[in-house]
Amino acid sequence: MKHLAARILLGTTTVSASLTGHAQWQPVGAVGNTYAIVAHQGALFAGNLGGPIRRSTDHGDTWTDVNTGITEASNWWLSSAQGALFCGTQFGPAFRSTDDGASWQDIGLSGARGFAVHNDTLYACQWYGGQVDHSADGGLTWQDTEPISGSGGFWPLISAGGHLFAGGQSGGVHRISHSAEPWTASNNGLTSTEVYAFERMGDVLFAGTGNGGGVFRSDDLGATWTASGMSGSITYALHAVGGLLFAGTSGGGVHLSTDSGATWTPYTNGLTNLQVVRLTSDGVYLYAGTLGGGVFRDGLTLGQAEVEPTNAAEVTVFPVPAGDRAHVRWDGHSIVRYELCTTVGALAQRGSPAAGDIPLDAVAPGAYVLKVEDANGHRRTVRLVRE
Repeated sequence: MKHLAARILLGTTTVSASLTGHAQWQPVGAVGNTYAIVAHQGALFAGNLGGPIRRSTDHGDTWTDVNTGITEASNWWLSSAQGALFCGTQFGPAFRSTDDGASWQDIGLSGARGFAVHNDTLYACQWYGGQVDHSADGGLTWQDTEPISGSGGFWPLISAGGHLFAGGQSGGVHRISHSAEPWTASNNGLTSTEVYAFERMGDVLFAGTGNGGGVFRSDDLGATWTASGMSGSITYALHAVGGLLFAGTSGGGVHLSTDSGATWTPYTNGLTNLQVVRLTSDGVYLYAGTLGGGVFRDGLTLGQAEVEPTNAAEVTVFPVPAGDRAHVRWDGHSIVRYELCTTVGALAQRGSPAAGDIPLDAVAPGAYVLKVEDANGHRRTVRLVRE
């Protein structure tokens, strides 16, 4: 296997990702239909449909059941958002854990999927109800957004460029900028309106579709879409690490693009189950959730290298170390969104800073990488320490 690498420029920092030349996919954990898998607070969580939620702190070598409070075993979605874990089930309610999976709380929302944070508000969609809901209190209570006519089977959600995007098994892509406004269809250029996955690389948005549509990309935040390869496939999962874009397919395993979706190559060495419905990473490994084969992992290296400084204003964070709240300043720029990641690349929190303030009360003490973006799409990366 070749050594594959890609790099993206993020402000004054170049983020690079590579796949080790000797690595190949390896099964880790129990076999089964693994719809649910996510990296959270340095651990990996996975749930088989009909089985318990399991937690691994050694990249899948060993697993521990963390199922206390979950009353429905049909889990088919796991998300990390606002410092908490969220589990959606097919035939029952959704659950929330604020103690890294040690216990779970019923939060309603039957058939929930696609948990995502947009403008500091938590959103989730319901597969059977054909509805997207929002919560201002971390999922304890929910309110409906406006109905989305002509769509159903909602699956993915993603926040990008000031919009929240929802994908349906019918009806394609819809978007809103805030919870109270009507949804707008964003299907111009899509030849398939079965949408199963979203991913973002910088200012480019990707959608994985069914019905043979493959992958589409949008360079204008969903206003128009163009085909981006994988034609003839059902693309259930998309995941980007640095400049590497992975697609999980029905029957074709994992495919990899190192040129933003222009070309794709199979990435299936060692993958004995080719029904891939979930992809995630923790900065050390790439993980695939499969139908029937459980979880597989493949070696991944994520690093950062400094590049030549520019004349642009730099980002500062204070106090150092920060407590329950940090203030971020970028002179001459209005910061519209941020992502806080662990030093191994796992997402800890994302949102929009209110007057430059970032709440950290739900974040564990330690060192983090803070990524900020302004209204014009300019980005910077800076170190943040939480005491």
